Amino acid sequence: MQELYSHFHTFILCLLRPRVMLDWMRYGISPEQNSDLPRPELTSQIALSWSLAAVQAIARLMIANLIVQLFIHFQNNNDYFFGLIETEDGLLPYYIMLFSTTLDLIFFPILTLVATEFWNLVLRLYASLLDVEEDTDDVARDITTVALSSNFFLVLPVIGVVFRQISWLYLLYVGCRHRMGASRALSVVILVTPTVVMLMGISLISLVVFYLFMS
Repeated sequence: MQELYSHFHTFILCLLRPRVMLDWMRYGISPEQNSDLPRPELTSQIALSWSLAAVQAIARLMIANLIVQLFIHFQNNNDYFFGLIETEDGLLPYYIMLFSTTLDLIFFPILTLVATEFWNLVLRLYASLLDVEEDTDDVARDITTVALSSNFFLVLPVIGVVFRQISWLYLLYVGCRHRMGASRALSVVILVTPTVVMLMGISLISLVVFYLFMS
């Protein structure tokens, strides 16, 4: 509990003082540096990221509810454009977003853990190819744990998801450069590896389905 409180306090400092966030990320990527900040831990990172995801979900629902109220207001005023749309059909996107937001929030820790473990696998593979002196599993987990700090941006409604993804890739890139000693080109290759694997998998499945239908 004390450890979680310490990480929560650091999260607040990072939000209020970007310099602290940069120091925390740098300390996580390069643990040999001395720092009074708590070292990022996977469980604490996921727990605090979940709380930030909840904040963003509430903000999204508030914005969506405001839009719905405006929609109903204009429709009740017999506005011609909004009168062409049935109320039930007009609210359908809101119900879909409400359902998807709830599911995203419920499964956020599981999906985050799955994504983290997948990246750990990719980073361990490249770390072993680069003959990293440290334990490859420790190196991979340090990089991905620090990269979870990108969830800071979830406090920003809507656009926070974009900034989080950019920050996630940047922190992985920095981790590959500093912890694994990868070159700039190889670091970029590491980042695009999941996309290449996914495209290869989709292509393979498409070929199998095409073959089954044609045979």
